[in-house]
Amino acid sequence: MLEGVNGVGKSHLGRLAAAALGPVCVPLVELPDSAPTGLPGQVIAALHSEGDRFLRTGHPGTETLLLAALQVHRHEALAPVGPGRMVLEDRGPASVAVYQAAVLAEAASATDAWALERSLAIEQMIRGWRPVPTTTVLLTDDPDACRARFERRTGQAASPDERALMSRAGRIYHQLAAVSDGYVVLDRQLIGEADAVDLVTGLCRDAAATTADGVAE
Repeated sequence: MLEGVNGVGKSHLGRLAAAALGPVCVPLVELPDSAPTGLPGQVIAALHSEGDRFLRTGHPGTETLLLAALQVHRHEALAPVGPGRMVLEDRGPASVAVYQAAVLAEAASATDAWALERSLAIEQMIRGWRPVPTTTVLLTDDPDACRARFERRTGQAASPDERALMSRAGRIYHQLAAVSDGYVVLDRQLIGEADAVDLVTGLCRDAAATTADGVAE
């Protein structure tokens, strides 16, 4: 699974890694990129109807439950994956846990420690209904570089509250990785694109080779 703040380059590196892995890889796009005709796409469209790029409608508890349910639905809707194959997921349960905890913390004017507790609780709730990813690659980069990519991709400058949300999400990601098993942190300031892709593909192959049924996620 690939995780990280908006603009860190997850989707781009994920596409390159999936291409390098070939047919043994089953890539899953992040929820906001779901087909608009399916259930996930329809729910995302409803959350995005007021124009907020982080799917905030003013009801963070409801939003959290909806996005958590979509993570479970995403797994349940996945066709059977045979031995020797792997699922490369662009944003999984940790994304919902981190970003919704950040949103809830902003609404409550709470600390990062409070947000981390909420993120762990949200992730645990989701994991009660779908498997834990074998390996989670947390991509990090300079926050200004991430924001610049985000703005180029969306064609719109980030607002102050969006910057604050992304900044808090970045901090929670680091804290979550520090207290959770199965995380590999990849700093894009220290490793080039080709080496990053090699690392991701290598982790995918290692995960597939070490799982009991030969199927890695």
